[in-house]
Amino acid sequence: MIVLGFVVAAGVGAGARWYLGGALGRLGGTMVANTLGSFLLGLLVGQSDGTTTVVGVAGLGALTTWSALMAQLGELGRTDRERAVRYGAVSLIGGVAAAWLGLKMG
Repeated sequence: MIVLGFVVAAGVGAGARWYLGGALGRLGGTMVANTLGSFLLGLLVGQSDGTTTVVGVAGLGALTTWSALMAQLGELGRTDRERAVRYGAVSLIGGVAAAWLGLKMG
């Protein structure tokens, strides 16, 4: 049953990331997906192993994207370094703050 849950959660996470990218653009979609994923993972801390595996690893792992963030920072860095620094800082600080808030609320 965990395997089926894993597949479904990964599909939902990937679909949500795709939707956010379309609705908010590449940069906005990546930032919202990563920040939301950080918050939700903070909420998951302390849940059962099955829940953490399925929702955390599959669902939130598919929702969030470190590789896209790094690629976007590289692209921005070649064209607008100041924007790249701002985008990277907001992504990092926002993700940590969101995870902290999730931990406090969870």
